[in-house]
Parts: sequence; C-alpha cells; structure tokens
Amino acid sequence: MSDTVGQPAQGNSSGRSPSRVRLPAKAPTLKNGLKSVGKFLWQNKSFTLGLTLVTIAIVCAVFAPWVAPHDPLHQDVKNRVAPPFWVGGEKYRTEYVLGTDYVGRDSLSRIIFGIRTSLIISIAAVALAITIGVLIGLLSGFSSPGLLDSILMRITDIQLAFPFIVLALCVLTLVTPEPAIIIVVLSLAAWPMYARVIRSIIITEKEADYVTAARVQGASAARLVFNYIARNAIPPVFIVATIDIATMCVFEALLSFIQLGVQPPGISLGNIMADGKNYIAMAWWITALPGFAILFTVLGFNLVGDALQKYIDPKLRR
Repeated sequence: MSDTVGQPAQGNSSGRSPSRVRLPAKAPTLKNGLKSVGKFLWQNKSFTLGLTLVTIAIVCAVFAPWVAPHDPLHQDVKNRVAPPFWVGGEKYRTEYVLGTDYVGRDSLSRIIFGIRTSLIISIAAVALAITIGVLIGLLSGFSSPGLLDSILMRITDIQLAFPFIVLALCVLTLVTPEPAIIIVVLSLAAWPMYARVIRSIIITEKEADYVTAARVQGASAARLVFNYIARNAIPPVFIVATIDIATMCVFEALLSFIQLGVQPPGISLGNIMADGKNYIAMAWWITALPGFAILFTVLGFNLVGDALQKYIDPKLRR
C-alpha cells in the first residue's frame, strides 16, 4: 500500500503526525479575568462591602485636597452651625452638604481630612508594630527554649498587661502629642500581638520536615527563617494588621477626643467630635457624623480582615 497511515506529511521535518500537533492554549482574556473577579466579589458579599468602605476611606485619605469641597479651616461665620441638607433643606444642599460646625467650617471637608489623618497615623503605627513584633517574634521563636526566649516573652507579657490608656496618659501628658509620638504610643499597644503570633508559628514550623531537610542541606539560620518559615508566617500577619488598623483608628480618635492626640489646627475625627460635644443638643451632626465615619471605616477593615482569615485558613472555608 502506497498510502500508509501515520506517515509524515510533506514539509513536516519533525516526523510527527499532524494529528499529534498541539495548539497553544488559549490565553485568558481580560473579559474572563473581570468575570472571575466579579464572580468572587458576588459570592463574598461581606468582603465586597468591606472593600468598598476601605476604598472610599483610602480615596478620601489620598485625594483629600481634591475631594473636599471646601477648605477645612475656612470659617464662614454667617453660616455657623448650619444643618445637613436633609435637615436644613435646599439652602444647604449644595454649599454645605453635611452642615457646618460652631465657627462655620464645612463638616464634610473636615471629615475627609480627619479620615486622612486617622488612616496615616493608624497605618504607620501598625507598620511600626509589625516591625517590632515580627523581629521579637523571630528571635524568640527561633531561640526557644532558651534564655533569650524567656526574656523577650516576659517583656511581651509586661507590655500586654500594661493598660493602653494608662500608657498613653503617661507618655502624652509629658511630651507634646505630635503625630510621630502618637504613632509610637499606638505601636506600643500593638506589637505584642505580632510577637506572639510570629513566635507560635516559628516554634511550630521550625520542626517541620521541610525545615529539617533544609537544615541537613546546610541552610543557615537566616535562610531557614526568611526563605522557608517566613512564607507561613506572613499570611497571619496580614490578617492581624488589617484588623489592627481598625483598632488604631479607634484609639487615635479616642486620644484626640480627650485632647491627647492630634492638636488643632490639625484635623482628626476625634477632635472634630470633641469640638461638637458642647453643641450636641442643638447641632448633633458636628459630633455624630465623624462618629459614623469612624464606624464605617472600622467596619470596612474588620470585614476585609475577616474575609482574609476565611480565605487563608482552610478550616474556615465552606
């Protein structure tokens, strides 16, 4: 027979049958990627709500000078204590959407700049706390059991037992409460949690088979920590950090409310609320609206942190 099945076709130098040639896989399109993201967001509604609230807060923080409709320090005495649009009617619908405070400053603009201050201080405090806590957790966990581990953990226990508000009062009444000082004080309240989390992960993972194999191959202690163990330690840190940002927002607002945080003319959600406490009977919005801003910001970060925990921890997935 002259026509043999499986003979290579003319011009095919590789000798392969045309039926065996595989076409390259179709690359994922932008449409399919957006569809997958949309499906994920639809299936995780709490994460979507939290991400929306966090995005709004971040946009206000980053673009505050362009988003705010007025100068937050400008005083319009003629329109002092102007109510929000749903209380005051058409007169204030476009000019002062959320009303003004007792000296005529626009409430919406001050809230936007207050969110900016709260997020900057909170994120910086959490970043500093992560740096301190992770360093102590690594040293303690890798040296456990030992003298260094005992010393570091006793320091951590003392810090955990020390009430935050007492620490803040002791420090901020002795020095000028500038943003850098506030960041340090807030980080002192947060780093022990990261030290505990990292230490427990290090103690568990350093006895794992893959770490033992790397140690047998001659890997140094630094390589074991940063190239192997740190991969399992980083995800829980992200979860704790997301929730801690929300906690720091509350603490920062509390310090500013009792006049131990951001000082005027600096703008914080806490000192905005403090400005309106004497007018709460006649102008409740001066205090209430910044409180709602704190509520929604904290809720957003907590929802995102809870969703990340369910995604990272297989035991919590359904």
